Amino acid sequence: MPCRTELFLDDELIEMTASVSRAIHQPTKHRLNPVLRPDQWWEGDCVLPLAQLYDAEEKLFKCWYRTGPLRSPEKIDGHSSYTGYAVSEDGVHWEKPHLGVFELAGRRDHNVVLVSDGLNPKPRYQSQGKKAFIRSVVRHPNPRDESEKYVCMFFEMSVLGAYLGYSPDGIHWRREPKPFWRTLVDVAGWGDDALMGLIYDTLKERWVVYRRVNPQESERLVADDTDEHWPAPDRAMRVMGYADSADLKHWENQQIIMIPDADDPADIEFYGLTCHNYADVYVGYLWVYHMAPEAENIDVQLVTSRDGTNFTRCCRREVFIPSGPHNYYDHMIVVGEQAEPIIVNDQVYLLYEACNNKHTRADSERPDTVVTGALCTFTRDRFVSLQTGPPQPCRVVTKPFVIEHPKLFLNAATWGSGAIQVEVLERNWLPIEGYTAAEANTITGNALNHPVYWAGGRDLSSLVGREVRLKLNMADARLHAIYLDTEDRPLKELAPLTATATGYAELPANV
Repeated sequence: MPCRTELFLDDELIEMTASVSRAIHQPTKHRLNPVLRPDQWWEGDCVLPLAQLYDAEEKLFKCWYRTGPLRSPEKIDGHSSYTGYAVSEDGVHWEKPHLGVFELAGRRDHNVVLVSDGLNPKPRYQSQGKKAFIRSVVRHPNPRDESEKYVCMFFEMSVLGAYLGYSPDGIHWRREPKPFWRTLVDVAGWGDDALMGLIYDTLKERWVVYRRVNPQESERLVADDTDEHWPAPDRAMRVMGYADSADLKHWENQQIIMIPDADDPADIEFYGLTCHNYADVYVGYLWVYHMAPEAENIDVQLVTSRDGTNFTRCCRREVFIPSGPHNYYDHMIVVGEQAEPIIVNDQVYLLYEACNNKHTRADSERPDTVVTGALCTFTRDRFVSLQTGPPQPCRVVTKPFVIEHPKLFLNAATWGSGAIQVEVLERNWLPIEGYTAAEANTITGNALNHPVYWAGGRDLSSLVGREVRLKLNMADARLHAIYLDTEDRPLKELAPLTATATGYAELPANV
């Protein structure tokens, strides 16, 4: 592989830490939030940014969002929800182009790109109107032709389930007529569970779906028409399921992968999961639903995995994206689906659904309830850090691994008189001559790519193919990531850290 990245989201590479602890780094919510609002005649009171990507060729952020008169008894041609398409040059200021793909209320001056085929015949769904919306959009890595440049997964109310669609431009979609995955919830009509995401897993080279399911479906995660009268559970619960495919036609490995456990508060469920490949691991944003008796809100925890199915909930399950207070624009937060991370100018962009009220029927029917799109950002690869604390000395020692790249860089920051020095050790913990702490350069300041070298500018070239440990001697410092590469990297200095009453904080960019 051309580069190895370690983000320290879990302990996979860590053998020992001394006077060092892992700290989460919450994203910065944009000062102009919410950046996407329902302000057009076809949008009703909701704009839910469900699928998003960045087009590097066009230099455009693209978003497929659920919209429509969801809560209004007055539907538009019987529709309550459909998919709109928006673009932005900066992720903040969005345009909603009039595309004319469908006729709504006799008009084509709108940006709607996907609508429902019809009403669900079950009586319990009739009042909801026609609903269909895109959940995920993925760039196809190996399309048969230009008509399959993009793949989407969408929800359709008329026959509940997960569907696939294909498009040359993200605007004109050819839809598969039948769902590829129906659960007991879909077939038996326990609800309209539409929380799902599709990615192309570059580590497995397979298509993957993360989908919300119920624990009671564990022995029958794939349902069919014979399950129409399957009894509903006496206590439904939201947990996360998984399936994968080599070709988008034959799906397998359906399983439940994440469920609240006895270390969680009694009132939480997992509302959904946004997950994608990030460097050499999987990074996910877990939507945690706090049910009763007071909050009824949703916030986001950071999770990670090495195989896409076994997840670690980072930093003692601390909140990664906190929700705002009741009636604030983001009292409930749901991160939009990103099939791949959006990183522009070394900033990670997350567009999320933000709702100002509680997740209750009474609150959702309030006239002031509105669902919008909000933006948060953080510096590339800085999800967490290994941060020093008293007493000195502070150490991080890795497990043994084989050096495959000659150059080492640290994504790190120091403050005051703090510094980092890196030693290279044998498997038996003895220092390797020429790579001791005394011979290492001293790293100070705040940068994405601090180069590590030893006396005479020596890099790791002489150790390629050899099993070693890294020992990081740290003082007043944060380590976010390490990179092993074949090429030099620009330093990319950032604003210095400054001491505060509660710790040390990076001066944020005024995004």
